[in-house]
Amino acid sequence: MLRPFKTVFDKNARAGIAFDESRAGLARVRRMDNGSLSLAVRVLETSDAEDWADYAAAHVSGLELQRTPVSTVLPANAYQLLLVELPKVPADELLAAVRWRIKDLIDFPLEEAVVELLEMPRHVNRANAPVAYAVVSRRAEILQQIDLMRQADLRLDVIDIPELCMRNISVLLPQDDVGVAFLHFTDDCGYLTITQKGVLHLVRRLESGRRDLTAADNEAFILQERIAGISLEVQRSLDYYESHYDCRPVSEIILSPGVDLEALPESLTDQLGLSVSRMALDDLFTLENDISAAEQGRCLLAVGAALRTDTVPKQAA
Repeated sequence: MLRPFKTVFDKNARAGIAFDESRAGLARVRRMDNGSLSLAVRVLETSDAEDWADYAAAHVSGLELQRTPVSTVLPANAYQLLLVELPKVPADELLAAVRWRIKDLIDFPLEEAVVELLEMPRHVNRANAPVAYAVVSRRAEILQQIDLMRQADLRLDVIDIPELCMRNISVLLPQDDVGVAFLHFTDDCGYLTITQKGVLHLVRRLESGRRDLTAADNEAFILQERIAGISLEVQRSLDYYESHYDCRPVSEIILSPGVDLEALPESLTDQLGLSVSRMALDDLFTLENDISAAEQGRCLLAVGAALRTDTVPKQAA
């Protein structure tokens, strides 16, 4: 979304940091000469928010981040995604036109908004207008992220959103070649992306998060109700993908680490008729430190942020 600083960085490494309640995941990805990806991760947690920046700064030296560019990730409550039809205006006027179009869809003054566009592939019916997600955040939220990174002595250069961090991981999955649905849960919510051959086709935020699912683990009826809601949202997303894009139907759902519920993959398979697999970070990276499945889940968005490159994400023609 934003590049607040310019400095000389290590071109072969990037770090990412993402907050999840009182925790933050910190990840550093190094791109090795042989093409492999080396990953170091930390889960940062402190009960005193005022001490967080000093606590995080202590890890900067240990991970050798002094010259490493850092992407931070906006939390779910810090931005909105609004799907809009793109107006027919010159490219240099597009953002201003979208800002004007969304002014009645946000609950704060437009002059306080930071708006970026996430353009989506064209629908199979070319008569339909092209669409994009308007990523909208209050300027105060952006400034708060910048201030936090400065206090932690992190070299912030990009502020990102969870959906694009998910996309960065999804395109590394072997299943992306034919199309894959990737599902991840934070404490508060879930994220679903559908990619195919590196192209992001769909994003969706789910209401149920890790906390809701874990709390319902001993209440069979409530758990099944929440999983049924997740399955319905996934099914709607798959239906949209199949009807709007000239792609093969998705045949597999990949679950990120962090939610240890056997009922979830079983129910998704039963209700959707699709293969459901779990992924682990060591499937995709050479890990520089041991990390549990629960910690992998808490670091996942940070890892996705650390995978960001300066190349423009591929989109369908």
